[in-house]
Amino acid sequence: MWASPAICRLVGRHRPMACSRSICRLATNGNGNGNGIGIGNRNSLSSIPGEWPRRPPPKYDEELSSDDVSPFHISPPVRPSDEPPHVKRARLLYMSRKRGILETDLLLSTFAKDHLPTMSMQEMAHYDALLEENDWDIYYWATAARKIPQRVMRDGLLMRKLMDHAKNKKKSILRMPDL
Repeated sequence: MWASPAICRLVGRHRPMACSRSICRLATNGNGNGNGIGIGNRNSLSSIPGEWPRRPPPKYDEELSSDDVSPFHISPPVRPSDEPPHVKRARLLYMSRKRGILETDLLLSTFAKDHLPTMSMQEMAHYDALLEENDWDIYYWATAARKIPQRVMRDGLLMRKLMDHAKNKKKSILRMPDL
């Protein structure tokens, strides 16, 4: 571990060891295991005069309660009301592909490629609302690993189509469609 000569003087080493361009190697505590004053040891710098002692990190599970966490609201995205159908289809196709989790990307992008060209404006609005949900939630709902909440079901037709698509009854090898 290396430090400036000023730190060596501070810890009682008047002559820097192994000096090279005004940099010296800090001494260990005598047993050679590096537990003395050094940069790599987290608790070692607290023994320098004038340094505040360090507190251990809080145990969040025990010390924080629900009163300590302030609630926040995520506002829904603003979409133009007069968005043309071809622009909306292109946006939904892109949003289906660029999710962040590969499983959901693959599932939604192939679903969008197959079903988006024939969707009505109302179905596209439902699909747009579905895309605002969490990636893992969408994946678990589509694979029937979790129960689908009422707010997502709406008419149920879109989710039934997505669940049928996720079953891959043809057993075809899926790949991301081209954008």
